[in-house]
Amino acid sequence: MMKAMRENTKIILWIVVVAFVITIFAVWGLDLQSGGMQQQQNTVGRIDGVTITPEAYQAIYSQLSAQFRANNPSGELTSAQQELLREQAWENIVNNILTGREVERLGITVTDEEVLNFIRTSPPPEIQQYFQDDKGNFDFAAYQQALNNPEADWTSVEQLVRQRIPVVKLNQYLMAQVHVSQSEITRALQEEHVKLVAEYVAFPIDAESIEGAGPSDDDVAAYYQAHIDEYQTPEQAIIDAVRMPIAATETDRAELMYGAELVREQAIKGDFAAIAKAYSESHTAAVGGETGFIGASQRDPAVMGALASLKPGDVSPVVSTPDGAAIVQLVATKKEKGETLYNIREIVMKLAAGPATIDSLSVLAQEIQQAATESGDLAAAANARGREVVTSQPFAKGMPIPGVGYVPALSRFAFAGEIGAISGVITDENNFYIARIQNRTPSAARPLAEVADAIKGTLEREAKTESARRKARAFLRSAVTPRTTFRDVARQYGYDVAKTDSFSVSTPVADLPPYSAFARAALSGHPGDAVGPVASGNAVYVIQITGRRDPEPAQMTRLVPGMRDRVYQQKVQSYVLYWFARLKEESNIEDLREASS
Repeated sequence: MMKAMRENTKIILWIVVVAFVITIFAVWGLDLQSGGMQQQQNTVGRIDGVTITPEAYQAIYSQLSAQFRANNPSGELTSAQQELLREQAWENIVNNILTGREVERLGITVTDEEVLNFIRTSPPPEIQQYFQDDKGNFDFAAYQQALNNPEADWTSVEQLVRQRIPVVKLNQYLMAQVHVSQSEITRALQEEHVKLVAEYVAFPIDAESIEGAGPSDDDVAAYYQAHIDEYQTPEQAIIDAVRMPIAATETDRAELMYGAELVREQAIKGDFAAIAKAYSESHTAAVGGETGFIGASQRDPAVMGALASLKPGDVSPVVSTPDGAAIVQLVATKKEKGETLYNIREIVMKLAAGPATIDSLSVLAQEIQQAATESGDLAAAANARGREVVTSQPFAKGMPIPGVGYVPALSRFAFAGEIGAISGVITDENNFYIARIQNRTPSAARPLAEVADAIKGTLEREAKTESARRKARAFLRSAVTPRTTFRDVARQYGYDVAKTDSFSVSTPVADLPPYSAFARAALSGHPGDAVGPVASGNAVYVIQITGRRDPEPAQMTRLVPGMRDRVYQQKVQSYVLYWFARLKEESNIEDLREASS
């Protein structure tokens, strides 16, 4: 058992990959409660009666945020990224609870011996980071020395490992459900390495005429009933919303210009490059603000105009630009093809709403929200304070809101609250929002009248495809008749014969993408064979194989292990995705995050 476990820890745990689980073991230790009336107000969701508390949800979100910041030390966590991390935290918890339930259902247990062996032979990455040599590699000898220290307390590590081993065992169980046959490996190798050349006749689908044989109204109605699930519209909402842009004011510009003057004084007295590194918000800050030689069109006209009176080494006055302010130092000039080019150093300071502006707008948003909550009339509350309300068109959950934009928090609110409910103040980097749910319509099939034209188009294409197939079948029958050639038959029927370059299934061919039906049909033949008809892209094809080069058996043998691993990993991924989807379908998952906020 432990030998297999050690081997499988070298493979990516697909459970972890699919679920983004960095805390699969930690979730089980959080405050997840069984249902109860006393907990109804203290929950962000429920999964089959297990209540997810705000504390558990926030703990996972905080871990994900910390990991993001650790991986992006120079970047800010934008509202869009925060939204992504919130969704990731929710998915982590859902997947981890479902995974934990499956561990229990399968009767997976952990013995003390397994914990001890795992600690000694497969220390978790969280522990390995504390035992690294001067090259950053895991120092196994130092780790073993620490393990043998009788005064060291390894209780927390034992708990961590005891919670992780079931995940490894479950991963082994899932991987054991996946098998790769020799025929799958051979097929995958052939699709990448068999080289083919072919001639073909194309029967364009759109060129086919079905006049007098098009679909009737009864055909359209029958297709609609047979495929009615395809015409379901998702639940939709309509909201009234106030959007309050967070925009810089003239006061903010005045403060920016004042600050820029102070920076300019430092730049004149000191090292311009060092000051640029410290204060500039341009990508050139990393190189001391130096741009290299640029033309007049590569910076704001006001900035380039300020260079006219400068000599090398001079620093310009503070230049006001639409986006903020700039200070430049001329390094050198040169002529190239009649154009004057400038090498400059720049300090770019961007104009943005200051704290006072944001605070003032926030106060106004809170006033509107409170007044709207008290009266139930968002439009009146907003209009009384000089703000307009827009009414959206119907939209589905998770989609951009017409007239407002893509604001996931607003979308969640629109589908979580009651009709007429007023949201809290929702904010991102650019706006404050307040919304009122005007209406929601449940999922339903679109009326036949709305989709009839689309169905008719589908049926017409099917009819045209079948018409092209009939012609292709007739051509193929003639092409395989003894004492005839592919080209002779094409000439007889007036068809053009095209020829491919060398291709494999995994490469484009005949203006078709990789892994096309055309290429796969060609792979089934050998030189002299005519194959088809095969519909691929916008045509039906009859293909004659004129050349085929298979890899040498020795080469195929060398490639088998790597291909087996690739096919296996792909199948494991697909199976785990299917496994999680099935668990979710069989579970009662309630997302109450917006309703509880």
